[in-house]
Amino acid sequence: MLDDGLFLACESTLRHSTAMRSNFSSAIAGGEGLFNLKLEGKGAFCIEADCPYEELIEIDMQDDVLKIDGNFAVAWSAGLKFTVERSGKSLLGSAASGEGLVNVYRGTGRVLMMPVRSSRLSAPTVE
Repeated sequence: MLDDGLFLACESTLRHSTAMRSNFSSAIAGGEGLFNLKLEGKGAFCIEADCPYEELIEIDMQDDVLKIDGNFAVAWSAGLKFTVERSGKSLLGSAASGEGLVNVYRGTGRVLMMPVRSSRLSAPTVE
């Protein structure tokens, strides 16, 4: 699965399709949209990321939970369950932490992350 707007190209050995999110929390609360691009098969693909390939961080998960503050994940295994949740256990905890919402990946698979926040989320500048 690829984060919205990052896909550039792929080899013909890869099949690509759209996948609807399994829950609405990730689409509405997290502002992530209802669909992601899904790539299947073996082959190379190209994405637009705000860092060099060497700086991307690959996290292998084995029946685990990964919580990410912000839109740092650029790709993840389709078998992972993705939700958007409050960062604290309560509304008060979320407000106290100043964070609000986090992206949560559960299960077994891989997550590919950037070490910096995507510039796609930055506010546009006016000259």
